[in-house]
Amino acid sequence: MKNIILAASLLIALGSTAFTKDKNTNIGLLKDLSSTFKKSTEVCWINKQEYKEAMFKFNEQTACALYRQDNNELIGFGILFEKTELPQVVTDAVNNNYAGWEFVDAMMFVDTNGNVNYFMQVKNNNKVRALKITPGGELSIYAKNAF
Repeated sequence: MKNIILAASLLIALGSTAFTKDKNTNIGLLKDLSSTFKKSTEVCWINKQEYKEAMFKFNEQTACALYRQDNNELIGFGILFEKTELPQVVTDAVNNNYAGWEFVDAMMFVDTNGNVNYFMQVKNNNKVRALKITPGGELSIYAKNAF
């Protein structure tokens, strides 16, 4: 399931490089993730067709560094979250639009410019949605899939 969210995050990072500096930018977090990853002694590498993923621990949470498969360029970092760990504005946005849908998984994605977005996967019967939520609570459907 996490593959859908990670793939959605990657597509955003690969497909759009022009972001404005605003409240969704967190350069400090990007630096902390970079530093922690470089110092990590336990890293699990996973090769996907479109990208490489390095799983590591960041503040006791599972995080991943994502790299382009073709040139090893850093795309960004993801931090996996349980539903109860997400900011209230993010869960409110999802609950207001997807009441009754089941939470599958979620992550915060930080691109190489420090831009932050949350991705959550929800399901209802055989319908699955990958949702993108900004730190300000703006929600959009990123992908629609079926089991």
